Amino acid sequence: MIRLLLLDGLREVPVDAPVLRADDLGVVRGEAVFETLRVVGSRPCYLDEHLERFGRSAASLDIPMPPGFDELAAKAAAGIEDAGLRLTLTKGGLGMAVVFEIAAETVGGRSGIRVVTLPLGLASDFRRTAPWLLGGAKSTSYAVNMASSREAHRRGADDAIWTSTDGYVLEAPTSTVVAHLDGRWVTPPAETGILAGTTLRACASLVEIATLPLTVDDLAAAAEVVLLSSVRGVAPVTDLDGRKLVTPAGRALQSAFEASLRR
Repeated sequence: MIRLLLLDGLREVPVDAPVLRADDLGVVRGEAVFETLRVVGSRPCYLDEHLERFGRSAASLDIPMPPGFDELAAKAAAGIEDAGLRLTLTKGGLGMAVVFEIAAETVGGRSGIRVVTLPLGLASDFRRTAPWLLGGAKSTSYAVNMASSREAHRRGADDAIWTSTDGYVLEAPTSTVVAHLDGRWVTPPAETGILAGTTLRACASLVEIATLPLTVDDLAAAAEVVLLSSVRGVAPVTDLDGRKLVTPAGRALQSAFEASLRR
């Protein structure tokens, strides 16, 4: 951790300061929301888009959204050349910003990642009609996400892609899935209950990305696949369930995205 700031008073505190109460529902029940974004050249990248999603996530968990997170993020990013920034709001009322060094594994993922598909155990449209499952909300209840990543590692991969019981592609535990099919980029619709990706939104301003249902068979036939996330950015998939992939279009998109962060 590089820096810790609290929303209360927009004040920086020592990184080892105790700031979370033991009875905070964010700890006791996982009722908290967060956003993770990239800081480049003292600027929180795509902050408006992240704060918009932050507000939607908080509303999904009935957490009142206080003002000031835009100022908190800007203050946290000041003087930082390249790092990650995590904003958190708990149902216990704690708002904070943590600036952290980007892990070498994350940076390495920009060179290419190995991915396996894992079943999530839900139909592709189930979360759309089941709001209690918090589809599309970025809550801190990430135990299943992290367990999926660990299972991918056990299988010799770097990351996973979740699939539905009816044969559709959903998302990755911490990323958006985009496939290159028949010469165009395609991504699953967020209306199915997957997280609306801020990096996807940024990349869609750089290249055309169609939002369409993506089947498991489509994924298996895709010429290229990339995973999009805020800190890792565009990660070209070099191996999907043991199938080797080339990544020229993915690397071109990655270069364009990294350049956009510095504009």
